[in-house]
Amino acid sequence: MLKMNRRSLLGQGAAVATVLLGTGVRSLMEGSTAFAARAVPPPVKAATPKVAAIYRRAIVIDTLSMEAPTFDPHSALDAGLTGVVLDLMGFPRTQETAVAELTKWSAAFASPDSPFRCILKGSDFQDAKQLGKFAIVLNSQDASILGTPSYSNSPANIEALRMLHDKGLRLLQLTYTNNNGLGTGYSDTYDGGLSRLGRAVVTEMNRLGMLIDTSHCSEKTTLEAIRLSSRPIAVTHSGCYSLYADLRNKSDRVIRALANKGGYMGIYNMTLWMTTKPTSSVETIVDHIDHAVKVGGIDLVGFGSDHSVMGDGLSQAERLKQMSYFFETNKGWPGGEAPNGHATASDMEGADRLLVLAEALDRRGYSDAAIEKVLGGNFVRVFGAACG
Repeated sequence: MLKMNRRSLLGQGAAVATVLLGTGVRSLMEGSTAFAARAVPPPVKAATPKVAAIYRRAIVIDTLSMEAPTFDPHSALDAGLTGVVLDLMGFPRTQETAVAELTKWSAAFASPDSPFRCILKGSDFQDAKQLGKFAIVLNSQDASILGTPSYSNSPANIEALRMLHDKGLRLLQLTYTNNNGLGTGYSDTYDGGLSRLGRAVVTEMNRLGMLIDTSHCSEKTTLEAIRLSSRPIAVTHSGCYSLYADLRNKSDRVIRALANKGGYMGIYNMTLWMTTKPTSSVETIVDHIDHAVKVGGIDLVGFGSDHSVMGDGLSQAERLKQMSYFFETNKGWPGGEAPNGHATASDMEGADRLLVLAEALDRRGYSDAAIEKVLGGNFVRVFGAACG
């Protein structure tokens, strides 16, 4: 795990304000189960008192991250993260692995001294922040966990969706890069959109109260899901195609349709698909935020890193080496372009990444209210509209 530090790049010439994030030691009950009280977190330094105040009061959410339920979230809480949308870690993504991971998370939530709060509805985020618990929204990036497609002859896939919802799953990405039984992923040459099963799953997710994610979906699959859904949907982690023309990113047409439906778009920290420049930083991410806001409005946008909660400490060379199989396998296909020296913005890899983002947004002239929306307010609103 990375030790949290502030970056000199963001601190030059700025007055340093120290802010205590937290609400003190508590001895509270959640239902009939006691949980361990947390001491006041150590101070977190922000570039200015203004940014510190915004960050302290905001619901701060990374809308795509990953960890096992054994990780310790206290450093993330100390860094000011309210919580994350968390991709289930089981691979391959099958119904069996999904149930196993959800079972592990259920046990973690039920532990008397659990530091986690399972998020099932919009108001749970504020409860988690007040209680000093780390908010977890359970997500799967591939609807293949619904099992072999059988909608024509059997209700098994829809019954699986209901079962997974009962176990706490609240987000489901319809496809993951490749095609599956629900529709087309972004990497295929033929875009067939949603399948018959995919349309049925969208309708059932609306009925159950689940947030539909189309981050890795094709253009047609995404647009059809937006049109068909009776509730707002999300792109939890992506970039803007207009700034970097790869199909992993979303076109202005998708961004407008998403915004018109009251949806959400999290800009990710995957800078190999965001810029042709040989280096990247938080400013690369804010460039994409600026564009998404210009096209879809300030109520659309947030941040979804697509990385672990605490970061992994890898250098850019190590990170690119780790992705070498992906590059080799996908050469000549969408997403398989040769990298340009970096995979991510290194200054956005620590647990304090959303504070780094808040400071960058402030430098770009975003208002206090706008920064709060990007930090998590927009996602909380959309999650509440989809899930209750």
